[in-house]
Amino acid sequence: MELEWKERKIEEWRSCLLKVPRTNYLQSIPFARAVLESDKKVTRIGLIRDGERELGILSLQELKIGPLHVIHLYRGPLWFDENPPESHLREFAKLFDREFPRRLLRFRRWIPEWRESSVAKKILHECGFFPRSQTYETAIVDLRLSEDELRKSMRSNWRNHLNQGQRSGMLVSADWKGGTAKLFLHRYEIDRKAKKYHGRSISFMRTEMSLALAYQEMAILWGVKDGKSIAAILVLIHGNSASYRLGWTTDEGRDCHAHNVLLWEAVMILKKRGVAYFDLVGVEPTTAAGLTHFKSGMGGEAFKTVGMVT
Repeated sequence: MELEWKERKIEEWRSCLLKVPRTNYLQSIPFARAVLESDKKVTRIGLIRDGERELGILSLQELKIGPLHVIHLYRGPLWFDENPPESHLREFAKLFDREFPRRLLRFRRWIPEWRESSVAKKILHECGFFPRSQTYETAIVDLRLSEDELRKSMRSNWRNHLNQGQRSGMLVSADWKGGTAKLFLHRYEIDRKAKKYHGRSISFMRTEMSLALAYQEMAILWGVKDGKSIAAILVLIHGNSASYRLGWTTDEGRDCHAHNVLLWEAVMILKKRGVAYFDLVGVEPTTAAGLTHFKSGMGGEAFKTVGMVT
């Protein structure tokens, strides 16, 4: 196994993403652009090969200041095989360690896009990677299922709240052109500060959204009742997958179960676009039990990675 590093145009990278059965936004082009402008980390794109055979792709962010070398590889690499063998994880871990060996003032953080298991953890340990306290867990909705199957997979109270929300009189509109982006981010920032939760800055999200918008891979879904916006969510598409990126709501939005309705409408829209998976992004059973309960109630498959290693 070897890594082929070279400059790649956006179109080439987008074509590579389409070869991956299931992608995530942390490996997307808009995220890479936003990291460069916000955090000054440069993204390197690598193609993983075994001779002439292409196995997968990755984008990692790095920062170099004199002897200081910071390397972040989050939720990667992405494999072209839907069910990659454990040998892929082992060989890549060895390769990554050879490319960026441990040394003074080199800080490497890696969240493999690999399901948690004792075998995977053992492989990483044997290859010189050590776990940190951070883990990454999400819920992923399989959009290849029928509408009826998706509804049946929901937790009963989630489905009931969806039904109540659909009868509440709230209307849903989708903005694919970005005309409401400024207003959405303004409302998001107000919500974030009021509830004191962690989130990316407005400037970061503006950059990420602008590049996604250029390829019509971004939609803002608004919940409107009696002419007033009561909730909204941001959905980003990357390759054959999409992610719930941000959202905000109001007291009236909660009363109308707006997020249940908006997420369901996103599912319907994404299915029509031919998207295969919808990543609800970041569930945290310990620190955000309520959010975790809500997202898992939609019926997505729980996906817990082996977590961060260094």
